[in-house]
Amino acid sequence: MYLIGYDLGSTTVKTALIDASTQRVLSVVQYPDADMDIIARQKGWAEQQPEIWWRNVCQGTKRLLSQNNISAKDIKGIGIAYQMHGLVMVDKDYQVLRPSIIWCDSRAVSIGDQAFKDIGQEYCIKNYLNSPGNFTASKLKWVKDNEPDIYKKIYKIMLPGDYIAMKMTGKISTTISGLSEGVFWDFNNKTLAKNLLNYFSIDENILAEPSPTFSILGTVNQQASIETGLALDTPVSYRAGDQPNNALALNVLNPGEIAATSGTSGVVYGIVDRPVYDEQSRVNTFAHVNYEENFDRMGMLLCINGAGMQYSWIKQQIARSGTNYSDMERMVSSVPVGSEGICILPFGNGSERIFNNKNLESHIYNVEFNRHSRAHIYRASLEGVAFSFVYGINMLKELGLDVDVIRVGNDNMFQSKVFSTTIATLLGNHIEVVDTTGAIGAARGAGVGIGFYNSVEEATKGVSPVEICEPEFNFGMCSQAYNYWLANLNRLLNQTRDNTSFVRNMRVQNNNLKEEIRDKNKLITRQSIQLDSKNKLLHKLSKELKELQSQSSNSNTSKRLDQINHLLKSVADPESNWDVFEEHFNSLNDDFLKRLKEDFPTLTFEELKMSTFLKMRMSSKEIASKLNLSIRGVETKRYRLRKKLMVPKGKKLIEILDNI
Repeated sequence: MYLIGYDLGSTTVKTALIDASTQRVLSVVQYPDADMDIIARQKGWAEQQPEIWWRNVCQGTKRLLSQNNISAKDIKGIGIAYQMHGLVMVDKDYQVLRPSIIWCDSRAVSIGDQAFKDIGQEYCIKNYLNSPGNFTASKLKWVKDNEPDIYKKIYKIMLPGDYIAMKMTGKISTTISGLSEGVFWDFNNKTLAKNLLNYFSIDENILAEPSPTFSILGTVNQQASIETGLALDTPVSYRAGDQPNNALALNVLNPGEIAATSGTSGVVYGIVDRPVYDEQSRVNTFAHVNYEENFDRMGMLLCINGAGMQYSWIKQQIARSGTNYSDMERMVSSVPVGSEGICILPFGNGSERIFNNKNLESHIYNVEFNRHSRAHIYRASLEGVAFSFVYGINMLKELGLDVDVIRVGNDNMFQSKVFSTTIATLLGNHIEVVDTTGAIGAARGAGVGIGFYNSVEEATKGVSPVEICEPEFNFGMCSQAYNYWLANLNRLLNQTRDNTSFVRNMRVQNNNLKEEIRDKNKLITRQSIQLDSKNKLLHKLSKELKELQSQSSNSNTSKRLDQINHLLKSVADPESNWDVFEEHFNSLNDDFLKRLKEDFPTLTFEELKMSTFLKMRMSSKEIASKLNLSIRGVETKRYRLRKKLMVPKGKKLIEILDNI
């Protein structure tokens, strides 16, 4: 009998077939051959189409079956490993509502950070072992806030592996391990994270029901059988995130053991038997695959987004056409430790949790065009990722993780002798390279789920290293190169902090200035109202004096009244009062009236006033009061003003005024 395992990554889907009785790996294939696309509609976004994942699972399965002379009916268990933290949403017809927001998408960082503050940092750390950060729960809240029409249609949300299981079986479920990676699990109360759900106003009914990690989650239905070539009713019996699953594949199950991988991202995953957390949330703790048995196996996960993706980018963009990784490794070996001064920081794949969700981007330092070659770039790239692993593992040690052994697979950057030996030399640890992959681990997990293996330990008893990397390089040279890399990293972090502080201060100053302008405009408006009231009173007095003059029979008195009336009219001259108002208004609004008169010299005094009041965002009612007009009269004047300012059809008058 056989077991099949899938490892759904963000670049490809790997499929493995093993003989359950002998644990011999018969075949591992991947599909597609080229990397899957990541949709980045805005900076910091990363999305993929779940339907494409499923299509690649189907094609990979057919390729595997065609390469091996076995009957699909002899496959007795299916295991699924998947890229963690992704968000898949389906409606009642199980149709995907939008592209999946995947693990390296950083749009929800601020949402998670605010939740961390509002719910309480101590509460989050002790109950969820994490900040809500940029995980699945925060991504779901982003959809709720920004795409409410889509959110209303949600029947269930899933992780990427849950979606593949749904496509195979027609059933929707998840695992406790999966809930924990989305920060939907309360470790303290061993239940859903209800406080977080309530804070985000998320209905817990849209979460899939959890099933044990090792259990029959459903069986292959007719449609999936047609599309994949798998036999009808084959049980899907295991599902886990790629990093817990990678640890299982490497037989990393007990405290003190570390699994490391450097695929698209770089991950260090250490096992602990107690709640361990990082108060700065640079490192995250999730339920391990064997958590449900005894509630004391957890994985501390340190993620470096820019790892294998950086080296892949170097290969695609800098290496000559036709160059493969083996060619690059040979060239790397010709360059000394330290790459003769070139230093690369690999953090160019979104926000990095180890730096409190800062997006540092990738940086290349110290290139000399007349001395350095492609080989120097290749080595500096490998060293940059290796140094980031050393940086991360030292962080885990500071948090109390005892590092007894580091195990890695041989299907990623650890295939590079230079890469592995650099890490081993700087840490003083040996690294065990195991001939396995995540897909093989998923197949072994499937064997546990159907009960063929009595335990995870039995399923992994044949796992042993095929190579051991020892600290072979000159430690002094490695240390010097690492310290130079670290100095560049610290300088960048300090610069980021300085820039953040500068931007924050500038925002405060800008807001203060805006507030000051608003206050002064209010003062001017008050003064304008007072001037209008005074003018109305003076006009009234002038009118009454004129009546008295007409009634007076004494010529001297009549003459004196006439003189007083002229004096009142001069004091009540609206244009004279307007000059004072205009001077103040120009000083606070970048010479608005001055520019308006220069651009449109035919504007009347009343139209200038109308423009100013509109600029001050006065309502038609307020303007009518000031200009002694009806509301209809104000609308008429607005219409005429639009004509004079030549406002295009469909454009608002205030938009034109704001741009003067």
